[in-house]
Amino acid sequence: MDNVFLKYMRERVGKGDEQQIIKSEGPVITISREYGCPGKRIGKYLAEVISEKLKREEKTEEWKWLSKEIIEESARELKLTPSLVKDLSEYKNRSFFENLALFFSDTYYPSDAKINNTIANFIHTAASEGNVVIVGRAAEAITKNFKKSFHVKLMAPLEWRAEIISNTYGKTISEAKRECQEMDRRRFLFRSYFEKGVPDVEFYDACFNCKEMTDDEIVELMVIIAETRGFI
Repeated sequence: MDNVFLKYMRERVGKGDEQQIIKSEGPVITISREYGCPGKRIGKYLAEVISEKLKREEKTEEWKWLSKEIIEESARELKLTPSLVKDLSEYKNRSFFENLALFFSDTYYPSDAKINNTIANFIHTAASEGNVVIVGRAAEAITKNFKKSFHVKLMAPLEWRAEIISNTYGKTISEAKRECQEMDRRRFLFRSYFEKGVPDVEFYDACFNCKEMTDDEIVELMVIIAETRGFI
């Protein structure tokens, strides 16, 4: 299975003037987030707001949002066990000894590259169909070449995110802070497979501070930008 992101980079960079940049259409909006920021909530809200706006304008397009569906569909295709699906949803990487143990076990666990490429293919297909908000899973890198695309990152100070996690899951602030840092690290490692050392700033069109902005404010600005770019 070809690496979708590497294919994109070949298309984007080309060879001198011999190859034109190939762009898929979309429209697609991607939302990346630091752990503790409400990516899923904003993704769902954004799809609802856009769909309602189009309905008022008597247009037939309806937007959807994807998050856990990316993992579920990829897991079905790869025939992963529930425990491995949980690892995948939590961005867990296997150590050398875990890989070695799986090699001698009866459990099927495909290579990390195969898992990542399956996820990338699902995201690329969903984005190609258009009218979709995709949350997480390096979607900003996988769909950056789309002609009709908008890529957002949600951020917030660590202390604020730790307080959210602490209140949500009943952890101490210290525990919540460590969890935020660990999940940010795992997500960074996952994105690195697709970003290939290219700085984050190359993939995002806008960043929003969730501590200082409400969901309504963030979504309203995203809709305005999407309108300006001719997506909706």
